[in-house]
Amino acid sequence: RAPISRSAIAAPRASPRAMFSGIVEEMGSVDKLEEVSDMQLWDGTTGSGWELTISASIVIEGATEGCSIAVNGVCLTVMDWDEAAGKFRVGLAPETMRRTNLNAEVLKSGDPVNLERALPADGRNSGHFVQGHVDGVGEIVSMTPDGDSLWVVVRA
Repeated sequence: RAPISRSAIAAPRASPRAMFSGIVEEMGSVDKLEEVSDMQLWDGTTGSGWELTISASIVIEGATEGCSIAVNGVCLTVMDWDEAAGKFRVGLAPETMRRTNLNAEVLKSGDPVNLERALPADGRNSGHFVQGHVDGVGEIVSMTPDGDSLWVVVRA
């Protein structure tokens, strides 16, 4: 696999405590989701893991290595990106794949995904703060149309 080139200008790593507004900035699309044998792991070693490459434009403007982008509401860390090609790549932890729809059973090449950049501390947030981290698992009990909305009941 060909690596995605990094921006020519080095930037400081983003804070690991990203906050999001929950307002989708852009619909991206899955370029590929693949298992690789030469992924850099959290402890600096190299091993097997899953990488997700997404086509996007807005959310990679001003991206830095280590910045956070929410994909379908899940906070992920950008490993590398290419603004000219309109792509960025993230690693997926096993727990992320088990607890979200970001896995090979659900996502296929070309599938749309919701994308959002992390909020700057002094930025507009539209009245929402979300982290994009799974805190628990629930079961959908019912979904009832309510005008142009949907009322969803979830049991924790």
